[in-house]
Amino acid sequence: MTEAPSTTPSLGHNHPGPEITYHDFLRTGPDTIGGRYLRSFWQPVHRAEDVPVGKAKPVRIMSEDFVLFRGGDGAIRMLEARCAHRGAKLSVGWVEGNDIKCAYHGWAYDGVGQCVKQPAEPRPFCDKVKVRAYPVQEYLGLIFAYLGEGEPPVFPRSPEFEGDKYFTLLTTDVWPANYWTQLENAIDYAHTEFLHWHFHFKTPSRIDVNETKYGVKVCVPGLSDTSIDYDTMYLVMPNMHEWAGPPGKDPTMGNFARSWRIPLDDESHIRFDYRAFPFGDKNDAAFRDKVVERNPPRDQGKTGEVAQKIISGEMDLQMIKDDPTTYSGPFLTTIQDCTVMTSMGPMASRDHKEMLGQTDLGILHLRRLWKQELQAFAAGRELRDWQRPSSLWDAMAPTGNAAE
Repeated sequence: MTEAPSTTPSLGHNHPGPEITYHDFLRTGPDTIGGRYLRSFWQPVHRAEDVPVGKAKPVRIMSEDFVLFRGGDGAIRMLEARCAHRGAKLSVGWVEGNDIKCAYHGWAYDGVGQCVKQPAEPRPFCDKVKVRAYPVQEYLGLIFAYLGEGEPPVFPRSPEFEGDKYFTLLTTDVWPANYWTQLENAIDYAHTEFLHWHFHFKTPSRIDVNETKYGVKVCVPGLSDTSIDYDTMYLVMPNMHEWAGPPGKDPTMGNFARSWRIPLDDESHIRFDYRAFPFGDKNDAAFRDKVVERNPPRDQGKTGEVAQKIISGEMDLQMIKDDPTTYSGPFLTTIQDCTVMTSMGPMASRDHKEMLGQTDLGILHLRRLWKQELQAFAAGRELRDWQRPSSLWDAMAPTGNAAE
C-alpha cells in the first residue's frame, strides 16, 4: 500500500483550516505550526544535574535559544537567551544570588525576567526592561519547560516512575537527525530483525495498532518470542514513547524505558532516556554496577560521530558487528538507529518519496493523529486531551495488568 505524505483527513466545510503536510511535522521553529504545537506541551530541555547551583547553561530547543540558570536557593530559572541591552547571550554571564548578570555591561535579571540592576544607568530605566521568562519544573532528573503561549497545561506525571522503588538511569544524547525519524522508528518494529541483528527478533507476521487515550499502542505478537512486553511499544502524544527493554542473557537487566525526542533544530534532536530496572535489588551495589556497565556514560554526540563515519564510508555496519567488545548493548542499538535515520536527511527540506506497506500501519496512524491535531491547532479548535494512565507496564502496575 502507498500513501502520499500530504494526505489530510476531511474535516468538513465549516472549519477547514490550512492544509497540513508531512513537512509540518518536521519543521519546529517558533513560527511553524509544528513548533507551536510542540510548545503547547511541557517539554524536557536539559538534565537537571548538569545545571549546578550558581551556574548558567545555554539551551537550544526547536531552533530557539534560551538560558537556564540555578540560583543560590537551588531553584532553576529559564529566560530568553539574550540581554535586552545589546543582545549578548546571558549564558556567558554569571549567576549572583538568584539573578543572572550579563557579562557585557552588568545588567542583571531575576527569575521572572525583570531587569533588577543596571550599574551605569539611573533608575527607573531598569524597571522598564524585561526579558521573557518560561515556566520550569524539575521531574525525574530532568528540567521541563513550557515554551508556549498563555498558561501552561497541568504538568503530566507518571507515578510508577516516581519515588525510589527501583534503580533508575537517565541518559541523554544528541543525534544529527530530525526528531520525527525517531518517533516513526519507535513504532516501526519491522526493522528490528534486520537492523538490530543482536536482538534475534523474527519477521513480523502481524501488527496490531490501537489508538488510545494517550496516543498509539503498537504490538507485534511473537516478534521477540520471549514476552509480549518486548513486542509492544507505546507512543505517548505528542513526542514521547515507552517500551520494555529486553534483558539479554541476564534477566535482572530487563527494564522499562520512556524517552522524549526533542528537536534542537530541523536536522538534529536531543534524546532523554529514562529507564527503571525493577528486576534487581536497587540496594545491591553489584546489581547497580552491572546496570551502569551495560549503559556506560558516553560523551554527548559520540553516537552521531560514529553514524557519520558509517554514512561517509569511513566505517560500515559490518565493522560494528565484528567488534562486539566496543559496540554492544544500548550503544550498538543507538548506532544502528542513528545511522539509518541520519542517512535520511535533510528531512525538513527534501521531497519524500515513499512506498509504505502493511508493516507501516503504526507510522500511518501516528501521521494521521498529528495531521488531525495540527489541523485543529491551526484552526483554533479544541485539541484532544491526551492522558497517559498511571501505569502502562504489567510488572509495575499494582494490579498486575497494564492499562490500555
